[in-house]
Amino acid sequence: MKKFIDKRLLIIIGLIAALIVLFLIYRDYRPEIALLFHPTKHNQAILLHLIRSHGLQDMILLLLLIAIFNAIPGMSNSVVCIFAGLCYGPFIGFLINWFGNILGNCAVMNLIRKINLSKHTKKSKLLGYLLNQRHPLIGLTIGYMIPIIPSLLVNYAGSRLKVSRKRFLIMATVGMAPTSFVYAFGGDAIFRGDSKRIIGAIIAIVIIVLCYFLIKKMIKRTKTKHQVA
Repeated sequence: MKKFIDKRLLIIIGLIAALIVLFLIYRDYRPEIALLFHPTKHNQAILLHLIRSHGLQDMILLLLLIAIFNAIPGMSNSVVCIFAGLCYGPFIGFLINWFGNILGNCAVMNLIRKINLSKHTKKSKLLGYLLNQRHPLIGLTIGYMIPIIPSLLVNYAGSRLKVSRKRFLIMATVGMAPTSFVYAFGGDAIFRGDSKRIIGAIIAIVIIVLCYFLIKKMIKRTKTKHQVA
């Protein structure tokens, strides 16, 4: 019989790694976090200077935390992605989010065949929809774009469809770009107090969520048609 890696052990290792990275981030950003709780115009100017003066080491820490949270089932890295945008602005923040999310999906894709997933995951309606697309590569790319759809499910679908590494990398790269930018853009807007940008980011997130519910509705319609047939 094929030997599988214990999924719970991997999750525990991921959580420990996340806690270590969180501690290192907190240690480096402790003065800034203190200023965030005392929002004044004077403190905002100091905060902007302090936050934007952080170097490559802290960028890598944020990128790793985003990747780890992306790889752990049930975890959301949205707060960290918004924090990256707050710290480094919409464009550098976007790159941190983007590469972090791609790295997390690459880690999951490399491990997915070595993990014995639950029956609930294997029988998921969303998984069935992802596997039965007329254009599966487009379907999986859209799956990566919608943060409510678990990346584990999308990666498992890619594994079942035997997607090549090159195509997987293209799908993850394209699919993770929109939400990575929206979170970074939103984080920068929150820091600057720009209400128009904040509203724009919220609208973008709402549209992404609506896409998820639209997909669920399409799944129900498809299932009903099959039952009638």
